[in-house]
Amino acid sequence: MVGVLFLSTRNLSGVSIPLFPGADKFIHFVFYALMVIIISWGYHKLLQLNLSKIAFAAYWSILYGGLLELIQHFLVQGRSGEWEDFLANTIGALFGSYIIFKKYLKRTTYN
Repeated sequence: MVGVLFLSTRNLSGVSIPLFPGADKFIHFVFYALMVIIISWGYHKLLQLNLSKIAFAAYWSILYGGLLELIQHFLVQGRSGEWEDFLANTIGALFGSYIIFKKYLKRTTYN
């Protein structure tokens, strides 16, 4: 979360992502999927992972993504919040929670 905050509040004008068109949205997707997976992994290590914790991780990651887009838009010079970035953040968080849910469901169903 700190890394995402750091990158989100930097003026990156002049920096381009040469991978492919829309690569920045893919990066948003991956960061937020990983955020949910890492938070859920922490709960797993504490032996507290359950469906409500997965939902909690997704919920707060989505809120965090929305807050960072607002911060970028209103407080960071040279940056602007974008709905498309928020959508990519949200889809990434939901995908991360789906991955953890499938792993959690498999573990509880077959063990």
